[in-house]
Amino acid sequence: MDQSGRYTSRPWRKSRLAARLLLRKAAGRFTERDRRIARLLSHDEEVTDRLIQQGLYYLVGQQKNELDRSLGLVAW
Repeated sequence: MDQSGRYTSRPWRKSRLAARLLLRKAAGRFTERDRRIARLLSHDEEVTDRLIQQGLYYLVGQQKNELDRSLGLVAW
């Protein structure tokens, strides 16, 4: 199996970008440019909540649950 093309589908790349934007927002480094990109991604049908969650887990691993709570994505 070719590992180099493992995460190359367009919806997966867009969702990882959305996950990175959530991380920037949580870190307090959310710019106007980030806001514009997030707005575009929020209206994109290829970007789903599930793919964004997978992207977050891919980027931060076990810290994702803490991030979800800090962003108010889950009520615990």
